[in-house]
Amino acid sequence: MREFIQNVEAAYEVVEPLNYSLLFKFVCAKIGGEAKAKILARTHVNNWEQAKAVLEENYSVRRTLDYYAHKAFNSKQIQSESVSQWGARIDTMCGDLQKAARKHMEDLAWSSEKREGGGDIIDLLMRACFIQGLYDDRIKTMVKTKGSVNTAVAQLVEVALEEESAIRSERSRRNYAEQSGNRMNKDVRKVKEERNEVRVATGGCAVAGRAVQGDQRCYRCNRKGHRQRDCKAFLSASGKGRETDTSGTERERNASGNRYRGYLGNRR
Repeated sequence: MREFIQNVEAAYEVVEPLNYSLLFKFVCAKIGGEAKAKILARTHVNNWEQAKAVLEENYSVRRTLDYYAHKAFNSKQIQSESVSQWGARIDTMCGDLQKAARKHMEDLAWSSEKREGGGDIIDLLMRACFIQGLYDDRIKTMVKTKGSVNTAVAQLVEVALEEESAIRSERSRRNYAEQSGNRMNKDVRKVKEERNEVRVATGGCAVAGRAVQGDQRCYRCNRKGHRQRDCKAFLSASGKGRETDTSGTERERNASGNRYRGYLGNRR
């Protein structure tokens, strides 16, 4: 209702005085429910000032107190909202609740002692709404532990901000450690993949003091990947054994050894 009254007054500021009667009819058409019934029950309401007085007297003050009390009790901090933002929001809602409560106490002609007691109750409700509306259970527990009944809302917000900062620091350190571990694992996998690619490309692995087999060319079959002495095509076609660099095939070397041993036996 307060926003409606403010919007109507802003409209009256930009409209020419000659059009006030037309604007008043338009405003009355927009009012509905209990407020419209209250205005229609008054026969002397002929302009906006009189209608505004009726609304504030019979509707706005009483409903504003109920509305802001219900809004403060049921509001919660959302996940994407920081503690400072939640504190500012609950402070705004409870400030409106205090204004409505003071207006209500003035209308009921409460004594100064009752008004002070009512203000103290509103302050307690503000603390309770702030703590119970916190999203994180850890922050809520710390605020309950460090705070008390007489702790101001501003101090409770400071405690919540400190705990929120500590939680964010822990999450940052944990995320950094996880990212570092993932980066190291990625580098290890990359090195292994590069080694495998080298082995596939060369057909083997590098041996100290020898050339890589993938770079060798056989001078018998003119193919890469092996040496002349290891040429399977030549060895299978000739039916001979494995060729060596110094003494020919293994079979020829064995035959030479047998002949030499036979010669020594004959001399004996």
